[in-house]
Amino acid sequence: MGVTLFTFLTSLIWVSIFAIVIKILSRQMILLRTFSIYPLFFLICLCLIRFFLPTELFYTQIIRSKNLLPFIQYVLTYPLISVKGITINVLAILILISGGIALYKFCIKISEYRRLYNIFSIFPACQDQRVKLTLEKIQNLIEIRKDIKIIVDKSIRTPAIVGFQSQIIILPDINFTDDELFGVLLHELQHYHQRHVIIKSICDIIQTIFWWNPFFRYFNSEVEHTLEMHSDEKVSYYLNSQQQMCYLNAIIKVIQNQEKSQKKSILTCCLVEEAKSDRLEQRFKMLLESNYSKIKKQRSKMLIPITFFLLMLSYTFVIQPYSEPSIQNYGNMTEISSENYFVKTDSGYDLYNEQGEIIATISVIDDSLKHLKIINEGGKP
Repeated sequence: MGVTLFTFLTSLIWVSIFAIVIKILSRQMILLRTFSIYPLFFLICLCLIRFFLPTELFYTQIIRSKNLLPFIQYVLTYPLISVKGITINVLAILILISGGIALYKFCIKISEYRRLYNIFSIFPACQDQRVKLTLEKIQNLIEIRKDIKIIVDKSIRTPAIVGFQSQIIILPDINFTDDELFGVLLHELQHYHQRHVIIKSICDIIQTIFWWNPFFRYFNSEVEHTLEMHSDEKVSYYLNSQQQMCYLNAIIKVIQNQEKSQKKSILTCCLVEEAKSDRLEQRFKMLLESNYSKIKKQRSKMLIPITFFLLMLSYTFVIQPYSEPSIQNYGNMTEISSENYFVKTDSGYDLYNEQGEIIATISVIDDSLKHLKIINEGGKP
Protein backbone atom coordinates (compact mmCIF):
# COMPACT_ATOMS: atom_id res chain seq x y z
CA MET A 1 0.00 0.00 0.00
CA GLY A 2 1.35 3.43 -0.89
CA VAL A 3 0.68 6.81 -2.48
CA THR A 4 2.54 7.77 -5.65
CA LEU A 5 2.06 10.20 -8.50
CA PHE A 6 0.47 7.41 -10.53
CA THR A 7 -1.97 6.33 -7.82
CA PHE A 8 -3.02 9.97 -7.56
CA LEU A 9 -3.56 10.22 -11.32
CA THR A 10 -5.57 6.99 -11.27
CA SER A 11 -7.64 8.39 -8.41
CA LEU A 12 -8.30 11.51 -10.49
CA ILE A 13 -9.57 9.32 -13.34
CA TRP A 14 -12.04 7.57 -11.04
CA VAL A 15 -13.24 10.79 -9.41
CA SER A 16 -13.87 12.18 -12.90
CA ILE A 17 -15.83 9.01 -13.80
CA PHE A 18 -17.97 9.35 -10.65
CA ALA A 19 -18.57 13.05 -11.41
CA ILE A 20 -19.79 12.15 -14.92
CA VAL A 21 -22.08 9.42 -13.55
CA ILE A 22 -23.53 11.88 -11.01
CA LYS A 23 -24.36 14.30 -13.82
CA ILE A 24 -26.04 11.55 -15.88
CA LEU A 25 -28.01 9.97 -13.03
CA SER A 26 -29.21 13.29 -11.64
CA ARG A 27 -31.49 13.61 -14.70
CA GLN A 28 -33.15 10.20 -14.27
CA MET A 29 -36.56 10.55 -12.60
CA ILE A 30 -37.07 6.78 -12.48
CA LEU A 31 -33.94 6.47 -10.36
CA LEU A 32 -35.09 9.22 -8.02
CA ARG A 33 -38.54 7.66 -7.68
CA THR A 34 -37.00 4.27 -6.85
CA PHE A 35 -34.09 5.19 -4.60
CA SER A 36 -34.55 8.92 -3.91
CA ILE A 37 -31.24 10.81 -4.10
CA TYR A 38 -29.17 8.13 -2.34
CA PRO A 39 -27.37 6.85 -5.48
CA LEU A 40 -26.16 10.41 -6.09
CA PHE A 41 -25.37 10.92 -2.43
CA PHE A 42 -23.30 7.73 -2.26
CA LEU A 43 -21.46 8.67 -5.47
CA ILE A 44 -20.55 12.02 -3.93
CA CYS A 45 -19.16 10.11 -0.94
CA LEU A 46 -17.17 7.92 -3.35
CA CYS A 47 -15.70 11.04 -4.95
CA LEU A 48 -14.60 12.32 -1.54
CA ILE A 49 -13.17 8.98 -0.38
CA ARG A 50 -11.35 8.36 -3.65
CA PHE A 51 -9.93 11.88 -3.68
CA PHE A 52 -8.56 11.76 -0.13
CA LEU A 53 -7.30 8.14 -0.38
CA PRO A 54 -5.34 8.01 -3.66
CA THR A 55 -3.48 4.86 -2.66
CA GLU A 56 -3.10 1.28 -3.86
CA LEU A 57 -4.31 -1.79 -2.00
CA PHE A 58 -2.98 -5.34 -1.74
CA TYR A 59 -4.93 -6.49 -4.82
CA THR A 60 -4.13 -3.48 -7.02
CA GLN A 61 -2.77 -4.45 -10.43
CA ILE A 62 -0.43 -2.30 -12.50
CA ILE A 63 -1.49 -1.47 -16.04
CA ARG A 64 1.67 -0.72 -17.98
CA SER A 65 1.63 1.79 -20.79
CA LYS A 66 4.61 1.26 -23.08
CA ASN A 67 3.94 4.06 -25.58
CA LEU A 68 1.68 6.92 -24.50
CA LEU A 69 2.53 7.38 -20.81
CA PRO A 70 6.33 7.03 -21.24
CA PHE A 71 6.17 9.70 -23.96
CA ILE A 72 4.07 11.99 -21.78
CA GLN A 73 6.39 11.33 -18.84
CA TYR A 74 9.41 12.17 -21.01
CA VAL A 75 7.85 15.44 -22.19
CA LEU A 76 6.75 16.49 -18.71
CA THR A 77 10.04 15.62 -16.99
CA TYR A 78 12.43 16.83 -19.70
CA PRO A 79 14.73 19.36 -17.99
CA LEU A 80 14.29 22.88 -19.38
CA ILE A 81 16.43 24.87 -16.95
CA SER A 82 18.92 23.75 -14.34
CA VAL A 83 20.13 26.34 -11.80
CA LYS A 84 22.34 25.40 -8.85
CA GLY A 85 21.19 21.80 -8.87
CA ILE A 86 17.50 22.72 -9.18
CA THR A 87 15.94 21.38 -12.36
CA ILE A 88 12.83 22.99 -13.80
CA ASN A 89 10.74 20.94 -16.22
CA VAL A 90 7.32 21.21 -17.87
CA LEU A 91 5.64 19.30 -15.02
CA ALA A 92 6.99 21.71 -12.41
CA ILE A 93 5.77 24.70 -14.44
CA LEU A 94 2.28 23.17 -14.87
CA ILE A 95 2.08 22.39 -11.15
CA LEU A 96 3.08 25.95 -10.25
CA ILE A 97 0.57 27.50 -12.65
CA SER A 98 -2.26 25.12 -11.70
CA GLY A 99 -1.52 25.40 -7.99
CA GLY A 100 -1.23 29.18 -8.17
CA ILE A 101 -4.60 29.58 -9.91
CA ALA A 102 -6.25 27.08 -7.52
CA LEU A 103 -4.83 28.95 -4.52
CA TYR A 104 -6.06 32.26 -5.96
CA LYS A 105 -9.57 30.85 -6.55
CA PHE A 106 -9.61 29.31 -3.10
CA CYS A 107 -8.59 32.58 -1.44
CA ILE A 108 -11.26 34.47 -3.40
CA LYS A 109 -13.96 31.99 -2.34
CA ILE A 110 -12.86 32.04 1.32
CA SER A 111 -12.78 35.83 1.24
CA GLU A 112 -16.31 35.97 -0.19
CA TYR A 113 -17.68 33.61 2.44
CA ARG A 114 -15.92 35.42 5.29
CA ARG A 115 -17.11 38.80 4.05
CA LEU A 116 -20.64 37.48 3.70
CA TYR A 117 -20.64 35.89 7.15
CA ASN A 118 -19.17 39.02 8.75
CA ILE A 119 -21.88 41.13 7.13
CA PHE A 120 -24.63 38.85 8.41
CA SER A 121 -23.00 38.75 11.86
CA ILE A 122 -23.60 42.47 12.36
CA PHE A 123 -27.20 42.29 11.15
CA PRO A 124 -29.69 42.47 14.04
CA ALA A 125 -31.41 39.20 14.85
CA CYS A 126 -35.05 38.88 13.85
CA GLN A 127 -37.36 39.84 16.72
CA ASP A 128 -40.55 38.54 15.10
CA GLN A 129 -42.09 36.23 17.71
CA ARG A 130 -43.78 34.11 15.04
CA VAL A 131 -40.42 33.38 13.40
CA LYS A 132 -38.68 32.70 16.72
CA LEU A 133 -41.42 30.37 17.96
CA THR A 134 -41.45 28.46 14.65
CA LEU A 135 -37.67 27.99 14.84
CA GLU A 136 -37.93 26.77 18.44
CA LYS A 137 -40.69 24.34 17.49
CA ILE A 138 -38.58 22.84 14.67
CA GLN A 139 -35.47 22.60 16.84
CA ASN A 140 -37.43 20.60 19.40
CA LEU A 141 -38.91 18.46 16.63
CA ILE A 142 -35.57 17.37 15.14
CA GLU A 143 -33.61 17.70 18.40
CA ILE A 144 -31.24 20.58 17.67
CA ARG A 145 -30.12 22.24 20.91
CA LYS A 146 -27.82 24.87 19.45
CA ASP A 147 -28.69 28.57 19.40
CA ILE A 148 -29.20 29.70 15.81
CA LYS A 149 -29.57 33.31 14.78
CA ILE A 150 -32.20 34.36 12.21
CA ILE A 151 -31.94 37.41 9.98
CA VAL A 152 -34.72 38.81 7.81
CA ASP A 153 -33.82 41.47 5.24
CA LYS A 154 -35.01 42.78 1.87
CA SER A 155 -31.52 42.39 0.32
CA ILE A 156 -31.59 38.59 0.78
CA ARG A 157 -32.65 36.67 -2.31
CA THR A 158 -33.31 33.20 -0.90
CA PRO A 159 -33.49 31.49 2.50
CA ALA A 160 -30.17 29.91 3.42
CA ILE A 161 -28.00 28.79 6.31
CA VAL A 162 -24.39 30.01 6.62
CA GLY A 163 -21.54 29.38 9.02
CA PHE A 164 -19.71 26.33 10.37
CA GLN A 165 -19.43 26.80 14.12
CA SER A 166 -22.07 29.50 14.61
CA GLN A 167 -24.95 29.08 12.20
CA ILE A 168 -27.08 31.92 10.86
CA ILE A 169 -30.35 31.40 8.98
CA ILE A 170 -31.12 34.23 6.58
CA LEU A 171 -34.58 34.90 5.17
CA PRO A 172 -35.79 37.29 2.48
CA ASP A 173 -38.44 39.78 3.53
CA ILE A 174 -41.33 37.74 2.10
CA ASN A 175 -44.79 37.40 3.60
CA PHE A 176 -44.78 33.66 4.34
CA THR A 177 -47.81 31.97 5.90
CA ASP A 178 -47.28 29.90 9.06
CA ASP A 179 -47.04 26.61 7.13
CA GLU A 180 -44.77 28.17 4.50
CA LEU A 181 -42.47 29.55 7.19
CA PHE A 182 -42.42 26.16 8.95
CA GLY A 183 -41.38 24.38 5.73
CA VAL A 184 -38.71 26.97 4.85
CA LEU A 185 -37.06 26.92 8.29
CA LEU A 186 -37.29 23.12 8.46
CA HIS A 187 -35.51 22.91 5.08
CA GLU A 188 -32.62 25.09 6.28
CA LEU A 189 -32.29 23.30 9.61
CA GLN A 190 -32.13 19.97 7.75
CA HIS A 191 -29.10 21.33 5.90
CA TYR A 192 -27.47 21.85 9.29
CA HIS A 193 -28.73 18.56 10.75
CA GLN A 194 -27.45 16.51 7.76
CA ARG A 195 -24.06 18.31 7.66
CA HIS A 196 -24.68 19.52 4.11
CA VAL A 197 -22.61 22.67 4.64
CA ILE A 198 -19.50 20.57 5.30
CA ILE A 199 -20.09 18.26 2.30
CA LYS A 200 -20.68 21.20 -0.05
CA SER A 201 -17.59 23.03 1.23
CA ILE A 202 -15.37 19.98 0.67
CA CYS A 203 -16.74 19.68 -2.87
CA ASP A 204 -15.97 23.38 -3.36
CA ILE A 205 -12.34 22.66 -2.45
CA ILE A 206 -12.14 19.71 -4.86
CA GLN A 207 -13.58 21.75 -7.73
CA THR A 208 -11.20 24.62 -6.92
CA ILE A 209 -8.17 22.29 -7.05
CA PHE A 210 -9.29 20.74 -10.34
CA TRP A 211 -10.50 23.95 -11.99
CA TRP A 212 -8.74 22.82 -15.19
CA ASN A 213 -10.64 19.50 -15.40
CA PRO A 214 -13.73 19.86 -17.66
CA PHE A 215 -15.45 16.96 -15.86
CA PHE A 216 -15.60 19.07 -12.70
CA ARG A 217 -17.17 22.08 -14.39
CA TYR A 218 -20.69 21.22 -13.23
CA PHE A 219 -19.70 19.08 -10.25
CA ASN A 220 -20.61 21.72 -7.67
CA SER A 221 -24.02 22.46 -9.15
CA GLU A 222 -24.87 18.73 -9.24
CA VAL A 223 -23.82 18.33 -5.61
CA GLU A 224 -25.83 21.39 -4.63
CA HIS A 225 -28.93 20.06 -6.38
CA THR A 226 -28.53 16.67 -4.70
CA LEU A 227 -28.26 18.25 -1.25
CA GLU A 228 -31.35 20.39 -1.89
CA MET A 229 -33.34 17.27 -2.82
CA HIS A 230 -31.97 15.45 0.22
CA SER A 231 -33.21 18.29 2.42
CA ASP A 232 -36.59 18.20 0.59
CA GLU A 233 -36.89 14.51 1.39
CA LYS A 234 -36.21 15.05 5.09
CA VAL A 235 -38.70 17.93 5.15
CA SER A 236 -41.42 15.79 3.54
CA TYR A 237 -41.36 13.35 6.48
CA TYR A 238 -42.67 16.07 8.82
CA LEU A 239 -45.29 17.67 6.55
CA ASN A 240 -48.77 16.52 5.67
CA SER A 241 -50.09 16.94 2.12
CA GLN A 242 -51.48 20.42 2.77
CA GLN A 243 -48.24 21.60 4.41
CA GLN A 244 -46.23 20.20 1.48
CA MET A 245 -48.30 22.33 -0.91
CA CYS A 246 -47.58 25.35 1.26
CA TYR A 247 -43.88 24.45 1.23
CA LEU A 248 -43.88 24.35 -2.60
CA ASN A 249 -45.75 27.65 -2.67
CA ALA A 250 -42.99 29.13 -0.49
CA ILE A 251 -40.42 27.98 -3.07
CA ILE A 252 -42.44 29.72 -5.81
CA LYS A 253 -42.45 32.94 -3.75
CA VAL A 254 -38.65 32.71 -3.38
CA ILE A 255 -38.23 32.20 -7.14
CA GLN A 256 -40.34 35.28 -7.81
CA ASN A 257 -38.24 37.21 -5.31
CA GLN A 258 -35.04 36.08 -7.07
CA GLU A 259 -36.34 37.28 -10.42
CA LYS A 260 -36.71 40.78 -9.00
CA SER A 261 -33.09 40.86 -7.81
CA GLN A 262 -30.05 41.18 -10.07
CA LYS A 263 -27.62 39.98 -7.43
CA LYS A 264 -26.06 36.54 -7.72
CA SER A 265 -26.09 34.30 -4.66
CA ILE A 266 -22.84 32.72 -3.41
CA LEU A 267 -24.50 30.98 -0.49
CA THR A 268 -23.51 27.41 0.35
CA CYS A 269 -26.89 25.81 1.14
CA CYS A 270 -30.08 27.63 0.25
CA LEU A 271 -33.73 26.85 -0.45
CA VAL A 272 -33.52 27.66 -4.16
CA GLU A 273 -30.09 27.12 -5.74
CA GLU A 274 -28.95 28.77 -8.95
CA ALA A 275 -30.82 26.08 -10.83
CA LYS A 276 -32.33 25.41 -14.20
CA SER A 277 -36.06 24.86 -14.60
CA ASP A 278 -35.63 21.08 -15.06
CA ARG A 279 -34.07 20.78 -11.60
CA LEU A 280 -36.91 22.68 -9.98
CA GLU A 281 -39.32 20.50 -11.93
CA GLN A 282 -37.65 17.41 -10.44
CA ARG A 283 -38.03 18.75 -6.91
CA PHE A 284 -41.69 19.60 -7.45
CA LYS A 285 -42.48 16.23 -9.03
CA MET A 286 -40.86 14.31 -6.19
CA LEU A 287 -43.04 16.14 -3.66
CA LEU A 288 -46.28 16.50 -5.65
CA GLU A 289 -46.31 12.82 -6.58
CA SER A 290 -45.42 11.78 -3.01
CA ASN A 291 -42.42 9.88 -4.36
CA TYR A 292 -40.42 10.28 -1.17
CA SER A 293 -43.12 8.57 0.93
CA LYS A 294 -43.28 5.67 -1.55
CA ILE A 295 -39.59 4.86 -1.25
CA LYS A 296 -38.79 2.05 1.16
CA LYS A 297 -35.61 2.21 3.22
CA GLN A 298 -34.76 -1.37 2.20
CA ARG A 299 -34.26 -0.21 -1.38
CA SER A 300 -31.72 2.39 -0.34
CA LYS A 301 -29.89 -0.16 1.82
CA MET A 302 -29.35 -2.24 -1.35
CA LEU A 303 -27.09 0.55 -2.59
CA ILE A 304 -24.60 0.16 0.27
CA PRO A 305 -22.95 -3.08 -1.00
CA ILE A 306 -23.05 -1.70 -4.57
CA THR A 307 -21.28 1.45 -3.40
CA PHE A 308 -18.69 -0.61 -1.51
CA PHE A 309 -18.14 -2.75 -4.62
CA LEU A 310 -17.57 0.36 -6.76
CA LEU A 311 -15.09 1.70 -4.22
CA MET A 312 -13.14 -1.57 -4.20
CA LEU A 313 -13.33 -1.72 -7.99
CA SER A 314 -11.72 1.70 -8.25
CA TYR A 315 -8.60 0.31 -6.54
CA THR A 316 -8.15 -2.66 -8.90
CA PHE A 317 -5.59 -0.97 -11.13
CA VAL A 318 -2.98 1.77 -11.32
CA ILE A 319 -1.76 3.11 -14.65
CA GLN A 320 2.00 3.54 -14.86
CA PRO A 321 4.47 4.16 -17.70
CA TYR A 322 6.68 1.20 -18.57
CA SER A 323 10.03 1.01 -20.29
CA GLU A 324 12.92 -1.42 -20.16
CA PRO A 325 15.71 -0.19 -17.87
CA SER A 326 18.90 0.71 -19.66
CA ILE A 327 22.21 -1.01 -18.94
CA GLN A 328 23.37 2.18 -17.19
CA ASN A 329 20.67 1.64 -14.59
CA TYR A 330 22.23 -1.66 -13.58
CA GLY A 331 25.86 -0.65 -13.94
CA ASN A 332 28.14 -3.67 -14.40
CA MET A 333 25.73 -6.06 -12.72
CA THR A 334 25.25 -9.28 -14.70
CA GLU A 335 23.17 -11.28 -12.20
CA ILE A 336 20.48 -10.33 -9.68
CA SER A 337 20.74 -12.30 -6.47
CA SER A 338 17.70 -13.54 -4.59
CA GLU A 339 19.07 -11.54 -1.62
CA ASN A 340 18.50 -8.29 -3.50
CA TYR A 341 15.42 -6.30 -2.51
CA PHE A 342 13.33 -3.32 -3.52
CA VAL A 343 12.56 -0.19 -1.49
CA LYS A 344 9.31 1.50 -2.54
CA THR A 345 9.57 5.26 -3.17
CA ASP A 346 7.14 7.96 -4.28
CA SER A 347 8.28 7.68 -7.89
CA GLY A 348 8.80 3.91 -8.13
CA TYR A 349 11.29 1.46 -6.63
CA ASP A 350 15.00 1.46 -5.70
CA LEU A 351 16.83 -1.88 -6.14
CA TYR A 352 19.45 -2.74 -3.49
CA ASN A 353 22.00 -5.56 -3.30
CA GLU A 354 22.61 -7.67 -0.21
CA GLN A 355 25.21 -5.15 1.03
CA GLY A 356 22.57 -2.40 1.12
CA GLU A 357 23.97 -0.58 -1.93
CA ILE A 358 21.53 0.91 -4.41
CA ILE A 359 22.07 -0.54 -7.87
CA ALA A 360 19.04 0.66 -9.86
CA THR A 361 15.98 2.88 -9.80
CA ILE A 362 12.93 1.78 -11.77
CA SER A 363 9.29 2.84 -11.99
CA VAL A 364 7.73 -0.59 -12.59
CA ILE A 365 8.89 -3.99 -11.35
CA ASP A 366 9.49 -6.40 -14.22
CA ASP A 367 7.91 -9.87 -14.06
CA SER A 368 11.34 -11.44 -13.73
CA LEU A 369 11.99 -9.42 -10.53
CA LYS A 370 8.67 -9.93 -8.76
CA HIS A 371 10.13 -12.67 -6.56
CA LEU A 372 12.30 -10.10 -4.75
CA LYS A 373 11.22 -8.66 -1.39
CA ILE A 374 9.63 -5.17 -1.40
CA ILE A 375 10.22 -2.88 1.59
CA ASN A 376 8.46 0.43 2.25
CA GLU A 377 10.54 3.53 2.88
CA GLY A 378 9.75 3.22 6.57
CA GLY A 379 11.57 -0.10 6.63
CA LYS A 380 8.61 -2.48 6.82
CA PRO A 381 8.19 -5.18 4.14
